[in-house]
Amino acid sequence: DVVLTIDAEVERALHSALVETKKQWNSETIGGIIMDPQTGAILAMETLPSFDPNNYSLVKDPSQFINQNVSGVYEMGSIIKPLTMASALDSGAVTEDTTYNDTGFRDLNGYKVKNFDSKPRGPGTTMQTILDKSINVGIVFLVEQLGAKRFQDYFKKFGLGDETGIDLPGEASGLTKNLDSPVFVDSATAGFGQGIAVTPIQTIRALAALGNGGKLVNPHVVDTIIYQNGTTKKIAQDPPLQILQGTQVNVFHECWCM
Repeated sequence: DVVLTIDAEVERALHSALVETKKQWNSETIGGIIMDPQTGAILAMETLPSFDPNNYSLVKDPSQFINQNVSGVYEMGSIIKPLTMASALDSGAVTEDTTYNDTGFRDLNGYKVKNFDSKPRGPGTTMQTILDKSINVGIVFLVEQLGAKRFQDYFKKFGLGDETGIDLPGEASGLTKNLDSPVFVDSATAGFGQGIAVTPIQTIRALAALGNGGKLVNPHVVDTIIYQNGTTKKIAQDPPLQILQGTQVNVFHECWCM
């Protein structure tokens, strides 16, 4: 027998939330993951539409067999912004007291980056406001303070573009060539989750580092194996990798979901 990390009640709650959200937005597909940020244990994971594993033959669309949480690759958009903020804080490029002049848009060698509402926030815009208001121009400022190379190095430390090694089949690595680009705009847009595509499991692992002291954990769904003779084997996980100093990043840990 295989004992999973999945919690039945948490799974039910996630399923209900996905059903309601899918109905509200009429989305073709939807997925979600709930993970313990300290251990990497997956408490719930699901994608919709799904299938009954007891009745494979009833499934008409083979794509329903694919777990998009580990196999799907997406531009994650603004939920990547906290990673850029954490990188800037961890490096010392900014502090929680840093401010800048938000002009509402930036022209980066002919590529125009603007805030979602095109509105400037003006002088004295704080770091917290960048996350609170999901400001694209603020993210460009952070990448400038970091420098493109240091920014790219931090995103690679977060594991973006690398397989997590989760104990599920079909994991994808992602499309992150822009993290090697010498063109600044490629780093600037990556800072707010555009121009790079990663999996949901990579994303949740990276975000977990913002709330666990800067550690990159090992996502997993298998906890224990029970053999027929009654003996059990606890599946050991590799120690998490310390990728951030873990001192400044927790200032913003409540502002992930922008």
